[in-house]
Amino acid sequence: MYTILVIDDEPKMADILQRFLIKSGFKVMVALGGEEGMGVLCSAVKVDLITLDMKMPGVTGINVLRGMRGLNRKTPAIILTGSINLDYFLFTELQEVGLTREDILYKPVDLFVFLTLIKKRLGI
Repeated sequence: MYTILVIDDEPKMADILQRFLIKSGFKVMVALGGEEGMGVLCSAVKVDLITLDMKMPGVTGINVLRGMRGLNRKTPAIILTGSINLDYFLFTELQEVGLTREDILYKPVDLFVFLTLIKKRLGI
């Protein structure tokens, strides 16, 4: 069973994603914010895929992605956001951490498009 880590500072959004992913057959861990997400990533817990919000107070999504790369974790990531300037981030920070336009979904997210992208990233 694949484990997905949901990192989002909005508890309601994290809950919706968690319930959907569990019903879709995944094991799900939730981190409410970037700092909590980094705590999970720094632990020995196996995570197969990460979904995260880009704009969070304190530790942002890009901080999490940089930290993950610094830990040499090659875990695939999908960004779920409603507030980033896509062009700015694509040509700077996101390319730096190996993400592309395909790795970004805007809120409100179509959960079936989300599931399709997850399966593609996991190769299932």
